[in-house]
Amino acid sequence: MNQSVVASSLRLPGLDGSNPLGFLAALGLLRLLDHRARLEARQRPRLCWIDDGYWQPIVHEAGDVESVIAAVIEDKATWAEDPAFLLAYDESGEELIDPRTAGGKITRDLKPKPAAMRLFLDGIAGKSENEGLDREGWVAARRSMDTASAYGSETIQDNNGNTKPLALHFTAGQQKFLEAAARLQKEVAEDDLREALLGPWTGASKLPNMSWDATMARIYALRATDPSSEKRGSVPGADWLAFIALGLLLVTPRGRNLVTTGVRGGWKDSVFTWPLWTSPASTQVVRCLLAIPRLARLPAEERAFRGLAVIFSAGITRSDQGGYGAFTPARVE
Repeated sequence: MNQSVVASSLRLPGLDGSNPLGFLAALGLLRLLDHRARLEARQRPRLCWIDDGYWQPIVHEAGDVESVIAAVIEDKATWAEDPAFLLAYDESGEELIDPRTAGGKITRDLKPKPAAMRLFLDGIAGKSENEGLDREGWVAARRSMDTASAYGSETIQDNNGNTKPLALHFTAGQQKFLEAAARLQKEVAEDDLREALLGPWTGASKLPNMSWDATMARIYALRATDPSSEKRGSVPGADWLAFIALGLLLVTPRGRNLVTTGVRGGWKDSVFTWPLWTSPASTQVVRCLLAIPRLARLPAEERAFRGLAVIFSAGITRSDQGGYGAFTPARVE
């Protein structure tokens, strides 16, 4: 890669592309900056990777790291009112509840009953189809729609008759997916983002952990005690950005199964596969790269044609009950 191009762009050494959390966090940052660029009608950012002992992301048209951190903090505040972020329901899973006004106990997860999920998704689709939206309103609606559509599908149910969530739903038991994300949205601070983007990762924070860090697996089947009661550290800035990245993934029914972009296999024995590329790519191009069929089996000449430098895979393991999930360490395909 031309070193003058690298020098004029923002390299983020805290994000290791061989770790699913580092990869997803880089994608989340790209999506966030792209969203803001569209709102402000500015040049759109692009992302690529460079091997400097480990794979680090480079973001073009992003500004310096302090301006990027400021943009993430400003953007983070807007999620409190984003319709996609307000999914909550009663204990039965049948009634949607607005978490901003709820007076009693609510569940903030991705597994309501199918009818409630359909109502939630229809509401977001209706907002995006409002012909009276201006450009900024449409961009905001698009963010909501892309995010909500990654949560799961009401057409596929789990063994309890609830909406089946995306394959990267690793929380269970007392840990609720959107409850954890909501706390990150409220409490992630500048220092958390600085640690995530620049490193090193200390994992000292007590904010929620979405379990996407392949170096911190905690599977009950591999341990003598239930990990759900243990307190663990996290890298909350990376987790928050990785949550935003979910809007770049396609979640779709296939027969009786729910398929998440980049994931193959069953619920308890699946594998997440992702590419790294060396030419700057926009969010639209990244979506296409993630969705390449049979990515792990792609021949060398096809990888070179598409500008893919390396392809990683990480197994997904889950507890005996199929709830708590974690990534195994990545391998090169």
